[in-house]
This record gives sequence, C-alpha cells and structure tokens, in this order.
Amino acid sequence: MAITFTKKQVERMVETLDQDHEDMTEAAKAALDTALEIVMERAKFTVVGQLYHPTGHLSPNEARSNQVALGWYATEKQATDAALQLVYSTATHETFKSWTLPIFNGTPAAYYITRKKAREAAEIALKGGKNAELERRIQWFRDNPGQEPPNWGPIWKTKED
Repeated sequence: MAITFTKKQVERMVETLDQDHEDMTEAAKAALDTALEIVMERAKFTVVGQLYHPTGHLSPNEARSNQVALGWYATEKQATDAALQLVYSTATHETFKSWTLPIFNGTPAAYYITRKKAREAAEIALKGGKNAELERRIQWFRDNPGQEPPNWGPIWKTKED
C-alpha cells in the first residue's frame, strides 16, 4: 500500500483549485505545488530492493541485475510490510534483498546539517547532568596522572544525602 491522503489534505487541494488564477497555467502550477507539498509531508519511507544472487550467478554489477525503489509510504510499518513482500516472488521465484529507508526531502548539504544537529543533541544529552560531572572527573585523572584526587563527594545523590 502506498501513501494515502487525509480529508484535510484533499480539502487543501480543493482550496488551491478553487482560488482565482490568471490562466490555466497558473492554476496547474498552483495545483502541482500543493500536491508536491502534500506528498513531501506524507511520504516518510521508501522501500528499495536488489535482486539477490548466489555466488556464481547474477552479479549486482551486471546490466541484467534488477534494482528497484518502491513508492512512498506514510508509516514505517507500511514500508516494512512492502519490503517483506518484495523478499520472495512466487510468480518469478526470485529473491530480493530489501531495505526500508527514511525519506529526506532536501539537498545533501541540508541532510548533513540535520545529521550534525541530531548528533550534537545526542552528545549534549549524554554530557548533561551526572554524565557531565563524570566526564569532568575522568578528564581530571587524565590530566593529573598519579596525583591524589580531591574530595569531590558523590556524583549521584543517594537517599541518605
């Protein structure tokens, strides 16, 4: 099952078509822009597959090899179900390797910026609170090998504190 659209999204398209446009070309552009926005909002996952080949048979680098990207899916479960259906074909008796991938609508640069922000947020979460104090103490031991540590007290509060 590919993506389906909600009543709210259909109403958005109807509103776009009901607007006054200078000519049919402007109306078509507005409709296509709205449709693209709706699809980009809704399409979160895709399924990709590649024909599986046992050693000595079809190589993935040969022109006869079959690779496929199957549509857009709104949920990971829908995409995973489609990927499982792609694994083996009873009609052709072919086996595919398949993957469910998230869709990123944007440029490679925007994708890397998004990944960098996610990584930084994860690092901040790891270094927040007690982990930050633990990291500070570990760094002190690295910077001062063989010295007696100061009395820092407990890192974690206990019920007795």
